[in-house]
Amino acid sequence: MQEIRFDKIFTGSEWIRDKSIVIEDGRIAKIAPGNGAKNGFLCAGFVDLQLYGGGGKLFSNQATTDCITSTFEEHIKTGTVAFQITLNCSPKNTMSQAIQACKNYQGKGLVGLHLEGPFFNPVRRGAHQEAFIQKPDMAFIESLISETNGLPTYLTIAPEMFESAVLNRLIESPIMVSIGHSEASFEQANAAINQGISRITHLFNAMSQWQSRALGIVGASFSSDAWTSIIVDGLHCDFESVKLAKKLKGDRLFLITDAVTNDVSGPYFFSQTDGRFTNDAGTLSGSSLTMQEAVQNCVEKANISLEEAIRMATIYPAQVANLDQDLGSIEVGKRACFIHFSDDLAIQQVWYDGEPCIN
Repeated sequence: MQEIRFDKIFTGSEWIRDKSIVIEDGRIAKIAPGNGAKNGFLCAGFVDLQLYGGGGKLFSNQATTDCITSTFEEHIKTGTVAFQITLNCSPKNTMSQAIQACKNYQGKGLVGLHLEGPFFNPVRRGAHQEAFIQKPDMAFIESLISETNGLPTYLTIAPEMFESAVLNRLIESPIMVSIGHSEASFEQANAAINQGISRITHLFNAMSQWQSRALGIVGASFSSDAWTSIIVDGLHCDFESVKLAKKLKGDRLFLITDAVTNDVSGPYFFSQTDGRFTNDAGTLSGSSLTMQEAVQNCVEKANISLEEAIRMATIYPAQVANLDQDLGSIEVGKRACFIHFSDDLAIQQVWYDGEPCIN
């Protein structure tokens, strides 16, 4: 049993003052009165549902447990305590390797696999390789459901590429389905949402746009309560667009980093210039963003309150991925995963299951 004391703690719903958090077996056993000994404030650790790798290892090129470890070791420094390792649109054998690596992984941080593809609309593939895009059929979907059994799996798809029965089978499975890399019309997107898809991947990017007579997926997001992720780096969308999205989506908008890394070992290689990753064609290809920066950008450049920016990086993604029984807020019974921020939003320390991670 251990105890940490803070002058200010943001639980995810409110600020509490001068409290002691008692930790037992990696979880919060009690929150009690206690003279706060540290300046700054404490909040829950970040949850990132779209993270491609770290430390020079891209999961799409190296679908290994070592890559997952490298990703954790890099992103824990900026407050990400839980993540879905993400695979670019890839051949089926690479998908199988990725699934097995996640199942074999015994380290920290991993809470699931995000398969971004291969069931895309080619016209909205972005930086993903067109050769790896595949048309979904029932046999492929059944094999994917079987292979991912027991592994929390998030799958970004273009719903217009599916036959109705195949899409329905996927939606009814344990796989968490999200709309993205899609040219679906407003009507098609709404039909998919009404059919049971409750998530949309990286708002504004790689999707049909909101126009006066064709509202697209952007319009479907704004007119529904579908959970929608957004990349707040100032490159994937303007900060004014973030402000508008926040006003329209409210507590259904959450942060992802979409972060990649420099890795020349496989089919996906992205060049980095001034923080911007692009492929050989010059297409924007993931980000160099951290969750810490995303939160800071929300506060400093999108006029989002600190409390709400933290929720966008903690409790909302935890709810999206069905992790909120363990993560996303500071409550008795939840995992002791915290960030100590200074008042200027610099990270001083990160706790993972009660253990400090930054020296």
